Amino acid sequence: MSETYLAIDLGASSGRTIAGHIENDQLQLHEINRFWNGPIDLQGHLHWDFLHLYRQLREGLATAQNQYPVRSLSIDTWGVDFGLLDTTGSLLQNPVHYRDERTNGMFNALFKKSSREHIFEQTGIQFMEINTLYQLYALHLQNAPAYTHAHQLLFSPDLLTYWLTGQKIAERTIASTSQCYNPQTQTWAHDLLQTTGIRTDLFADLVDPGTPIGTVDGVSVIAAGGHDTACAFAAVPTQPNEQAAFLSSGTWSLLGCELPKPRINNNVLEKNFTNEVGVCNTIRFLKNLNGLWIIQELQRIWKQHGHEYTFTQMVEMAQAAEPFHAFINPADERFFTPGDMHQRICEYCQETHQPIPQNHAQTIRIAYEGLALLYAETLDDLEILSERTFDCIRIVGGGGRNHLLNQMTANATARPVHSGPAEATAIGNCIMQMIALGDLTDLAAGRTLIRNSFAQEMESYPPTHTSEWQTARQKWKQIINAA
Repeated sequence: MSETYLAIDLGASSGRTIAGHIENDQLQLHEINRFWNGPIDLQGHLHWDFLHLYRQLREGLATAQNQYPVRSLSIDTWGVDFGLLDTTGSLLQNPVHYRDERTNGMFNALFKKSSREHIFEQTGIQFMEINTLYQLYALHLQNAPAYTHAHQLLFSPDLLTYWLTGQKIAERTIASTSQCYNPQTQTWAHDLLQTTGIRTDLFADLVDPGTPIGTVDGVSVIAAGGHDTACAFAAVPTQPNEQAAFLSSGTWSLLGCELPKPRINNNVLEKNFTNEVGVCNTIRFLKNLNGLWIIQELQRIWKQHGHEYTFTQMVEMAQAAEPFHAFINPADERFFTPGDMHQRICEYCQETHQPIPQNHAQTIRIAYEGLALLYAETLDDLEILSERTFDCIRIVGGGGRNHLLNQMTANATARPVHSGPAEATAIGNCIMQMIALGDLTDLAAGRTLIRNSFAQEMESYPPTHTSEWQTARQKWKQIINAA
């Protein structure tokens, strides 16, 4: 058997270890283990259980080594969150979850120190109160003991890499999510951090995606691309000369494109787009949008009330429901935090003088339609800001398995949608390991390998009923603008 690359892919709701190897000139994937991940409410704050994640990582590695000749591994995670270490390298507290309320009000507090314009000029990053910048400013204002005693800050994938190798690094794709990194100078945004009073001595040395870091149990540990979206974008199987917008669909929706350089101007600032570092000298020019989080929360809250649905059942229910019963804006702040999402959708409808959903199926459909309409609006902005015209949308990630949302997206955007591969993050992780080790020449070769390996799971959705969707979109815009 050929040598194996392990992708440890940690998402906001689950983690897994995926083994990838080349067989008959195709990349084959095998799931080693899958495990729960999510926030734990402890003493009024939401935390990640990093010891649980580390144990699952080690168990996945051990199991994989019993089955395959493992050559290398790499870890990718969600963005913005971090751990703080003391002078001995010990973790001072479990990392806090980005949905924790400690950043509430930090926009206004920090803007007294530095303007939005100055922050964006320095970082080029979308303004979201979950960003590392606001988490650190909250700790600074609180004079939090973990912050004042910290010797080093490591982002989530880099923390796990450190536990495996003993090496403290800051991989660029994950660092760029923080709003503490300057993509133009490719260094930490020291001027901004000093202006706000945030400690600049906490940040580790930066490394490029695709950098070997060390070894564990005879396996090379590579910083392939610490941010899961960077890995997912690497796995988008674009055709040569195709003008495709990229949509990474999961708990979050990330809609954008690849650019050679960051695009930082007042128009980008106004539309709140972001310039995150991608792999292989690219910039992921995109907007972070709400995603299937709304559906996940609906499933969770209904289960608590005795109504247990699978995601497949929820899709079927929505497909049978009345279209365009009411409209929501998934970008409304109320839809980002844990809670009774059904009640919040009903409240939004009441506040905007729309009929409330009469059953669960209508609620689900309203959520899906809201996402598709938000994608359409964001795609228009993306074309203007990037000065590009996109002839299709390529959806990767677990959300790409949702045939109803894929078709709604095609209809709302009047663009063909191509979905797959679903395991894009793990695939992109493996591809970057192969490039780092010299087993692939470049990203173009990696994408060719992906097209050849996963053609059977890729599906296309031509737009239909576009006139009805355009009418619905105009009504949606009127409602959200009046909200």
